[in-house]
Amino acid sequence: MPSDSAVRAWLESTRDNGMALGLDTTNAILKQLDVNFDGTTIIHVAGSNGKGTLCSLLSASFTLNCESNVMFSSPHLCRIEERIRLDGVPISGKEFDSCLATVRLTAENLGIVPTFFETTFLTAMVFCARSRPKYLILETGLGGRLDATRCSPADLCVLTSITTEHTDILGTDIYQIIAEKAAIARPGKPIIVRHMGIELFEETVNGCAQNCAIEQLGETKEFAICQYVEVPTGVTALDEAELLANAVFETLSIDSSTISNSKNRLNWPARMQIIKLDSGHKFLLDAAHNPSGLAKVKQQLVDLSKHDNSEDKLCLLFGTSPQQELTKMLENVKEICDEFSNVEIFLTKPTGGRYPPIEPKTLAGYDWGDITVSIWQNYTHAIDAILARSPASVGNILSIGSLYLQGNILNYLGKNTDDDLSLLPKQSN
Repeated sequence: MPSDSAVRAWLESTRDNGMALGLDTTNAILKQLDVNFDGTTIIHVAGSNGKGTLCSLLSASFTLNCESNVMFSSPHLCRIEERIRLDGVPISGKEFDSCLATVRLTAENLGIVPTFFETTFLTAMVFCARSRPKYLILETGLGGRLDATRCSPADLCVLTSITTEHTDILGTDIYQIIAEKAAIARPGKPIIVRHMGIELFEETVNGCAQNCAIEQLGETKEFAICQYVEVPTGVTALDEAELLANAVFETLSIDSSTISNSKNRLNWPARMQIIKLDSGHKFLLDAAHNPSGLAKVKQQLVDLSKHDNSEDKLCLLFGTSPQQELTKMLENVKEICDEFSNVEIFLTKPTGGRYPPIEPKTLAGYDWGDITVSIWQNYTHAIDAILARSPASVGNILSIGSLYLQGNILNYLGKNTDDDLSLLPKQSN
């Protein structure tokens, strides 16, 4: 078996393969791995916004029910092991490397070179087959129909909120995007759908449910069973996840009494995460990374940033990966700023993303009005500058725009231990 450093170097090399939608590579390796999921109920989740929150709430609820579960999600904030959580806690580096080595050996024997995402997903599948949890929760990476996670069997699928996003890959037509994501439906299995106020939404989803079998995966032609969940307007992302989680538990005939408790205890890092430092500074981190996602949480971010803020001051730390609708994103950011009496914006660059970030100079070109704006090429220097000032002169610190930026901040602050990243930290038990 390769050394840890060697297998990690191989994983890093798969980044050079870019991002590719398609099932051939993942399916070939998965077949060769011949993993066994007997006794494990698999839940597959797709959507534009809220899928990670739902997956984390499901995992936390299963954990409080004392039922073992593995959750695969992406991307990660601080370290790669976050992508595979056992009972809400990132697996160890040793466990990750062992499973990764199996994937590497299988891929090399087949003469196949997977992408980084395909590799991490397959590593999760190997870990799940070894640990034999009662539940496996899979978060789709991108789309659904051609996402690597579609190669897994599933007992139940869930569609969260759907909007136009990743239009460069999924297309600009909302019905095309709905169809891509609804294609996670499995023949003969239930699919829980967050109802959207889009004309012909049900017709589109139902059409996919009736033709969801993928012959390449050996699936038989049966209808998936659609169940629609109505979500009231104005609810938070976590409230929405709770409604969908209850539908999941009801469908699987599981006691749902722990869901509300899990919701109150849930620590989903960089999602409405408040961090209070000994210095008195207070950070609010959120990973809403597209205009629709930010619009949904905008008021909640404002409310939380105004709490314990008698001077009504906001220090906004902002950086983003490339956006198809950058102007809409910045409009949402400006609307948040307009709710405060005194605002400073620190524009910077997140690191670790799939694509190079947008230059702060470009972001500074937006019409920010009379708001004080500064440009920082290095996010650590931006944070240093903020923390060098007194909490009273800074106000509350809000960081938004990129999941990767939030991960950068957590690493900078040292908030990256297993307990920090656990869905149910020890202090919440």
